[in-house]
Amino acid sequence: MSISQSEAERRLGQALVEGRRITAAQLESAVGEKRTRGLGKSLGQLLVELGYLGDDVLAGTLGSLYNLPVMSAADITPAPEVLAMIPEELIRKYKVFPVFCVGEELTLAMTDPAEFHVLDLMRERTHRTIQPVVISNADLVRLIDEQLAAGRRGKRAPAVGAEERAGGAADIKELERAGRALPVIEIVDKIFAKAVLENASDIHLEPTESGLRVRFRIDGQLSEQLVLAPHLMAGVASRIKIISGLDISERQVPQDGRIQAQILERAIDMRVSTLPTSFGEKVVLRLLDRERSVVPLEKLGLSRHNREIFERMTREPYGMLLVTGPTGSGKTTTLYSALATLDTVKLNIITVEDPVEYQLPRINQVPINAKRGLTFALALRAILRQDPDVILVGEIRDPETGNIAAEAALTGHLVFSTLHTNDAVSTIHRLVEIGVEPYLISPTLLGVIAQRLVRTICPNCREQYPPTAAELHELGLESVPAGVRFSRGAGCAHCSQRGYKGRTGVHEILLVDDGIRALISERAPAGAFREYLRARDFQDMRYDGLRKIAAGITTAEEVLRATRDSK
Repeated sequence: MSISQSEAERRLGQALVEGRRITAAQLESAVGEKRTRGLGKSLGQLLVELGYLGDDVLAGTLGSLYNLPVMSAADITPAPEVLAMIPEELIRKYKVFPVFCVGEELTLAMTDPAEFHVLDLMRERTHRTIQPVVISNADLVRLIDEQLAAGRRGKRAPAVGAEERAGGAADIKELERAGRALPVIEIVDKIFAKAVLENASDIHLEPTESGLRVRFRIDGQLSEQLVLAPHLMAGVASRIKIISGLDISERQVPQDGRIQAQILERAIDMRVSTLPTSFGEKVVLRLLDRERSVVPLEKLGLSRHNREIFERMTREPYGMLLVTGPTGSGKTTTLYSALATLDTVKLNIITVEDPVEYQLPRINQVPINAKRGLTFALALRAILRQDPDVILVGEIRDPETGNIAAEAALTGHLVFSTLHTNDAVSTIHRLVEIGVEPYLISPTLLGVIAQRLVRTICPNCREQYPPTAAELHELGLESVPAGVRFSRGAGCAHCSQRGYKGRTGVHEILLVDDGIRALISERAPAGAFREYLRARDFQDMRYDGLRKIAAGITTAEEVLRATRDSK
């Protein structure tokens, strides 16, 4: 609901005094001048004319007060048909200037966005929704002199722009103009910089009825960062589509693109995905730091027991090693760490990935290109003709890829790959389900690493506490020795009050022995595998998580979240 003009001026005065832009005495003087002389000027204009305030300072304060961008004359070059929407006499009289129009929405630069009667008048005049931005009086005068007086009015657009409303050429031009506007560029750049600074893995830009919600995924969890004004939604989406090479005129179907940028002196790759929603296009960006080094094996969070098994499997001359888990569980990171332990000088190592996430030195990496027919299966067949020693297949998705990978392992190659399964045992059945023959799985499978990522407790605010009976019950523990303490993060500036900083893995490793091979060949049910492993003290992910709780690395809450299906 709109506030009154007097309330708007009261808020402006208060903001200027609190921001130490003017003194209380100067404000009182200007208010008194306006009251006694009955001037038809706004309080802000009067403060500027009295010499108490700079024109640009007034514009900046109004922008902050109403959460609106501040534009300069250099930012604004409207198309002739947009400029023609408002007569010159109204532009001069009400101190407004059309910026761009996208569909039903006209962005309008104003010297005073609190003049609500002007907004209503412009809405009625143009038959469009008005979204204001702030401009200083000096910049407005400059625009009028440079663009109106120079005869840049061009052809007058019709009162109801059928072409723009239908998403025609004029609308596309305005989308592009909005995406290249300086305030929008600055907003997008700041979002990217903040995401990199926070080590976010993903940026979510979500249009809503109230504005553009910006969320970051940090350490696996989404958190809201800010909400931008509704009129910025189209411009921000257009900006990202421009720099990622997407079609800005296409807003009704999903698109995928990629951005390569230098942010805070770091080379960042961003995978871009757009999705049409009820309120506009949702944009998600996955951030990949090209300069990030491969995580050393000892930093993956593997216990000594699991690490010894893992290293033993990576030293085998041939066979297939699988890493499993849900999306975002660090499977590729684990495989990259395994490759880094190999002798890249003496071995021919080739990967096929979708996409190539990080460049690895002295390793040949092949990106999948489905649009041109380069699939995992096709690339894998070509790789087998390249005299490889070690092959990394980004993911086994279909029977053709699975069977070729198994055949490669059977014929003397060491093959690494990933699958999406909940635990190590179900991986064997998943391979059979997608069409890989048990007679290929049994002799080639070296082992399966199932993993999840859990957040680690912030070292700056870690505190200990006695575990509750409910926590122990959830973890499957009847009791713990007296004096045992669990840890948690209290929240501090170092971790942005989250209590967590960084992530580590919890793992279980199924080492394939003769007994497992026999069960595979017999097509035994999952229960038979689990019974076999229990008899051999198999250490599952829950067990690994409990060790990390005891060591003060993570919390009971995180382990329960990550291993609830491992009880």
